[in-house]
Amino acid sequence: MLYIDRVDGTSVWVGPQIESVFGCTAEEWSSGYDVWAARMHPEDRDRVVASNAAFLRNGGTVSDEYRIALPDGRMRWIHERALLSPGGPDQEPLVHGIIVDVTEERTSLEIAERAGRLFKALVEHAGEAVTIVNEQGIVVYQNPTMGRVVGRPPEWFEGRTPLDLMPPDDAARAAEILTELRGRPGAQIVAEFRLRHRDGSWRVVAGAATNLLDDPAVRGIVLNYRDVTQERDMSRRLRDAEQRRQALLESMVRAEDEARGRIAAELHDDTIQAMTASLLELDRTDRHLRQDDVAAAREAIAGARRTLAEATERTRRLTFELRPQLLEAAGLSAAVRDLAAGLARDTGAEVSVRTRARRYPGEVETLVYRTVREALINVRRHARAKHVVIRIGERRGGLHGRVADDGRGFRASRPPARREMHIGLETARERLRAAGGSLDVTSAPGQGTTIEFHIPLPES
Repeated sequence: MLYIDRVDGTSVWVGPQIESVFGCTAEEWSSGYDVWAARMHPEDRDRVVASNAAFLRNGGTVSDEYRIALPDGRMRWIHERALLSPGGPDQEPLVHGIIVDVTEERTSLEIAERAGRLFKALVEHAGEAVTIVNEQGIVVYQNPTMGRVVGRPPEWFEGRTPLDLMPPDDAARAAEILTELRGRPGAQIVAEFRLRHRDGSWRVVAGAATNLLDDPAVRGIVLNYRDVTQERDMSRRLRDAEQRRQALLESMVRAEDEARGRIAAELHDDTIQAMTASLLELDRTDRHLRQDDVAAAREAIAGARRTLAEATERTRRLTFELRPQLLEAAGLSAAVRDLAAGLARDTGAEVSVRTRARRYPGEVETLVYRTVREALINVRRHARAKHVVIRIGERRGGLHGRVADDGRGFRASRPPARREMHIGLETARERLRAAGGSLDVTSAPGQGTTIEFHIPLPES
């Protein structure tokens, strides 16, 4: 008889031979493991129940023979073999099993071969790959799932060993496992290996190898495994993303601390010094007026005014960096043109600006402004460019920007050598990514740098 059970022993399906083979109804069998265990001979019960519990805990396959007591008092020998299918994200694990009445010929080769054929028929449709190898590791059987894992037809495996598909280090480890298993009947070893797919890629498989060489129905080492390539790749990507996030977070914190320090230094070394100098000029004015020296007093007042005017302009620029009031008042186009004018004034470069931008939500305008500002800071500090082009406009339901220069450039395949430049670009990229956008950098030594970014716009 064949059956499919849940791991708690309740039945999904059981063959109609249940009454003639096991002496119970389908309803009794479906109720759980109690009826199954109660039928067992007392001398076999503890051993078989313990073996079944280990099988449900560890997975793979189980094979056993035991005695049962029929309702009329007769004893019967049972050969049972089962496979635990692990299921998937939306599927529960199931036990696929075969029960054969071997009372009259329990030790005969005919029964063993019959059970073996039924067992192979069962694993043909198992969700995981099943391969059986002989003592030399040569494949003697594989189910269709094995072929799908490595993209090869069943005939390809004739006379071959799974080690042929492994890289040298994995193959050496697998050979050691097979050697160890040969001397341990019934033993099982869990491992993970890489297999070469037909398309040249590597597939990561995880599973168990079980020594059933002494089982007349199998006479081989059974390999049960499944493809975990996507799981491992996703885990690796998550780890890498978390490491990048942590590194970027630390860099952003350092950058903010450096910015605060720079602002504090500029206020101390520039604005405060200018105010102090103005106070000294006013003190001089007071002395000149007490001495009736009007011309000297006027000169001192003019000097104080010049100093305060310069300090006011520097403070205005510093305040604009912290919160661009022009962006709020006049919009993105005016704020970007002001950035371009500042770059042209500071570097002497020819800056071309073309924007087709209307007013957008504040968070969108601020994000675009900060991205352009970061790109122009890199131009000012590192590029030594003579020409800079800035373009901003709507495209494909989003706001698209481009900042290109003809400066020194760098190898875009690796981060810029200057840490502050790398941090600035990565910070801008992460800000855009959090808003559903993107940022791409194209550069080469001596060929300038182009930074393109895109941020989706709200529908209304």
